[in-house]
Amino acid sequence: MKSAQFPPQYDQIAELLKPYEAYLVGGAVRDLLLDVPVHDLDFALPEGTVPVARKIADQLGGGYYLLDEERGTARVVLGGDGKPRLLVDFTLFQGANITEDLAARDFTITSLALPVGADGSVIDPFHGVRDLEAGVIRATSDRALEDDPLRCLRAVRLAAQLEFRITPETKDQIRLHHPKLADVSSERIRDEFFRILQGPHQAAALLALSTLGMDGYLLPGKLTEGEPQTLRRLGQIWSLFLEPHDQDRAGDWFRGLLVHRLGRYREQVRAFLSEEPVPGRSFYQLSLLMPLVQGAANPAAGGSFKDRISGLALSNQEVDWLERGISAGSAFLELSSQGNLPRPLDVYRFFRVSGKAGVAGVFLGLVGEFGQQGLEQESWITRLKAARTLLEGYWERFDEWVDPPSIVDGNDIQRELQLQPGPRIGSLLEALREEQVAAGIETAADALEFLKGKLIEMDGPPV
Repeated sequence: MKSAQFPPQYDQIAELLKPYEAYLVGGAVRDLLLDVPVHDLDFALPEGTVPVARKIADQLGGGYYLLDEERGTARVVLGGDGKPRLLVDFTLFQGANITEDLAARDFTITSLALPVGADGSVIDPFHGVRDLEAGVIRATSDRALEDDPLRCLRAVRLAAQLEFRITPETKDQIRLHHPKLADVSSERIRDEFFRILQGPHQAAALLALSTLGMDGYLLPGKLTEGEPQTLRRLGQIWSLFLEPHDQDRAGDWFRGLLVHRLGRYREQVRAFLSEEPVPGRSFYQLSLLMPLVQGAANPAAGGSFKDRISGLALSNQEVDWLERGISAGSAFLELSSQGNLPRPLDVYRFFRVSGKAGVAGVFLGLVGEFGQQGLEQESWITRLKAARTLLEGYWERFDEWVDPPSIVDGNDIQRELQLQPGPRIGSLLEALREEQVAAGIETAADALEFLKGKLIEMDGPPV
């Protein structure tokens, strides 16, 4: 079957699968019926999934990964080098045939199959097409959520992603079985949560999770009243950069002024948000976590920030990024409350502490006032001016204001100033970097002259 909805590699994959009894299953068939682009592919076969996956990877120059040897689950990753990444999964039938396989799946709208290499119709034993037309999420069987409690979270994700409603019967099953999420690995829960954060309507999904009693499996504390609204505002700000410019969407003065002042950084913001410090988890998703774990960064909460959000099963790098970003949001509010534009030295100090997470911190700071009733335009403009100066430093004047090049090093200082190794060397180097930003020192001679004076400040004049 050919369709413009399929990724470009589909026809080649289908041709290679012709000798086998293979079925396209799950979300790909659902998206095909919804007339939306198909991004990832899942195939079910009665046998031979591992050698078939290896063959596909070899023939199409992709990466091969054995996900579960016992269950015969393998993945092929295609794309890269600037091309969109395509995940192709191969699984063995859960049962004796495709109908039994579909019966073991989660929801009727994904319990669908399409024979590969034939013009057959969609196999739909549980009326998933009907539920697609009705816009509902319905469990395939009474045991669907009991067999895998993670599907309770997935129901909410799909409802938010597709703007569907969960049937009352399935909500009852969620309430009955979600306590078993306590037995599910935190890594699986984390991955499902990040899929929610990647999709649309994250705030609505979060409220649904709270209503159904599942927010405690995801967040370090009970969801507060303002957190979904803060998350929604941050998503709205990101959408102004991630989506094509729409004058109507930027029609109110909050959005209009934001686009006017910061729109020049549209491409930089897009690139920043797409970065993945950990494969599969982007800065975009992490930024949406910031308003949800902001309270955990308060020292008054006791313990370390890492311990307080340990249930999210994040890497040390991600935890550090979140903590720095949340702190940068507070620093931005303090800096932009002073009325004057940040100086280059302020920009340097801001990013010296926060690093790359400071970019997200700037926008987290803006979220607090974005769209608030009663806020004066002049106050909003003041915030945006400060944001623009910080982003200008990071994206346009990085070598001048954020990371000035080294003119002298510790060995130079020890030799020229006749100092022994010790903490003073680091203090002098940091003072020099600040002076480079503030006064534009460029030569080694000027740097050493400055450091001699700084040393006198630190130690007093020679006796």
